[in-house]
Amino acid sequence: MDKQLLGWILLLGLGFPLFGVLLGEAASRLERQQHPLAVGLRQVREYVLPPLAVILVMRQLLSVAGKDSWARFVETLTWVAVIVAGLSLVNALLTTKKQPIKWQIHVPNLFFQVARAVVILAIGYHIITGVWSINLSGAGSAVGIASAVIALALQDTLSNLVSGLLLLFAKPFKTGDWIELDGKQGRVLEQNWWSVRIGTPFMQLNVPNGVLSKAKIINYGQGAIWKTISASFSYYDSPDRVIPALNSLVEGIDAIESKGFAEVSSYGDSSITYDLWYKVLPEKALLVAPELKFRLYYLTKRYGFTVPYPIKVQYDVDARQGVPSRVPQVVENRQEELVTYLRSLPYFLTLNDNQIEKLAQRAKFKAYGKGELIVREGKEDEGLYILCKGAGQAYLKDEQGNRQIVSQLELNEAFGEMAIFPGEVSPVTVVANEEVEVVVIRAKEIIEAIESNEKFASETLQYIEERKKMVRLAKGLKEDMNPLANKNGRRVQVGK
Repeated sequence: MDKQLLGWILLLGLGFPLFGVLLGEAASRLERQQHPLAVGLRQVREYVLPPLAVILVMRQLLSVAGKDSWARFVETLTWVAVIVAGLSLVNALLTTKKQPIKWQIHVPNLFFQVARAVVILAIGYHIITGVWSINLSGAGSAVGIASAVIALALQDTLSNLVSGLLLLFAKPFKTGDWIELDGKQGRVLEQNWWSVRIGTPFMQLNVPNGVLSKAKIINYGQGAIWKTISASFSYYDSPDRVIPALNSLVEGIDAIESKGFAEVSSYGDSSITYDLWYKVLPEKALLVAPELKFRLYYLTKRYGFTVPYPIKVQYDVDARQGVPSRVPQVVENRQEELVTYLRSLPYFLTLNDNQIEKLAQRAKFKAYGKGELIVREGKEDEGLYILCKGAGQAYLKDEQGNRQIVSQLELNEAFGEMAIFPGEVSPVTVVANEEVEVVVIRAKEIIEAIESNEKFASETLQYIEERKKMVRLAKGLKEDMNPLANKNGRRVQVGK
């Protein structure tokens, strides 16, 4: 027997069945792992191998001529099966989304569609010219005329296709980038042969590739971007006061991914303009900007900043030049109100009128909007805070970073007690649950009152002990026998 014939018999009788078993086993294992390659392997086994075996038997064993109609039909069927299996393998090898498998190649959707079209057109051309021996040169002139007509009719479509390919090679952006196009901003969701789909916070836009190729594109990347808001204050508020205050405006807003920084933008005729920069995901920027502007109102009240065009102006005489000078009157005198309020509080019942008036001399009102941080965990307290309007919440972060509520702060409740211990920081964060106003009494005055009144000192330390118990309970710690001791075991000295 001819050795070549024997070799083909062994290949078709043993090789093909064994290869089919191996493909089936590999496909089964990959299916259990939900691997995308499983579909392609199973289609090769079920669609490609049977007609391929038939065509080899006809040609190598039965010596059926390649030009026989049955042989051509079977070969055509084989190549169609190759197209089906090839497309599945392309789908498994290339991906337009996040790579689920390490070896997958991430490509734009347009390249993905081109790869599929190349498989179909190349094999289709081989079937027509190679299998059925159809000469396409005679149809060249007709195809050329038809192509010219089609190109004229579809010039916009072809322009979009070519522009899309050029954009993919130039790579001014990729899927997932946030871009700006003719004043409109959005995130690139998909790029196909005709257009790019862009998602904005309100809608999705399909921008033709031809338009994109002519437009000015600004690419901000895939992460957070820098945004800014502006505010103007009069020349009576120095930048060294305004800039730190504006920097604190972003505290407590989770969507902001970096600390803000303020800077002087310009000096006008009657005001100084400041820009506050902050970093945020573009999709969240529309929510953050109104929140910052809302907080800006309370910051202005809290720090007593003056507006560029004051409503009430008092004319004083400059003693040196003897000419009137314009001084805006924006500081409201609430001293009597403050003294009356402090006298009404149970915290200060043991203090006499002189001591209360002394506390009120340097105390001040501060306003906060809903969601603003009044006290921040890990930072020193400005003084003793008393909630005279609204409600708040005191919380801390545990080791896992989860928020643990320490207490709900109600009207006339005090906090910020760690201010009387120099060097100690606040163990909690206090946030306003609604529009809030607080009275802030400086630590120095509180310490003097403690040192001059033993009963007030005892009540203050007892209050601090109760607050520390609440903090330890929120942290899940055991009771400490000496709650006024520091972590080295030594008692904290008030004001020392």
